[in-house]
Amino acid sequence: MQEEEQPSAPTAVMSHYPTNGKEEEVNTDPDSMEVEEAEFNWEEFMEETGANAAPHTTFKHVEVSLQSSFQPGMKLEVANKSGPDSYWVATIITTCGQLLLLRYSGYGEDRKADFWCDVMTAELHPVGWCTRNGKTLMPPEDNIYLRKGLFFAP
Repeated sequence: MQEEEQPSAPTAVMSHYPTNGKEEEVNTDPDSMEVEEAEFNWEEFMEETGANAAPHTTFKHVEVSLQSSFQPGMKLEVANKSGPDSYWVATIITTCGQLLLLRYSGYGEDRKADFWCDVMTAELHPVGWCTRNGKTLMPPEDNIYLRKGLFFAP
């Protein structure tokens, strides 16, 4: 009979559900049961380890009815988190059912500012909507390319 190998050090289990933008790291050491906040970024982890994401078709439980007509590469005018009643152009990076991963124009290939939005609750409009409706187009305050003078209009 072969003995099971016991871990020599306490192990940590990462939650799959982020809490306030951070995932909780749970220390499973029986002598020290405490919860610590830890930064974790799946994209960076996968890049560092050379892992590939499973294709969305692997997850059959995602209903086709949740899929929208939004496609990667499309541009939208999206409510700007930096200013009240202002909007900025964003590009759809990827879709996952009714969720869109967006990147504001001006960030180039920088993934750090990518954000998810739900098509059912987000303020999403076709390009040109702000002009037709007298709304303000204003880049996000944290746009590093704008601050460096490297920004070009969408």
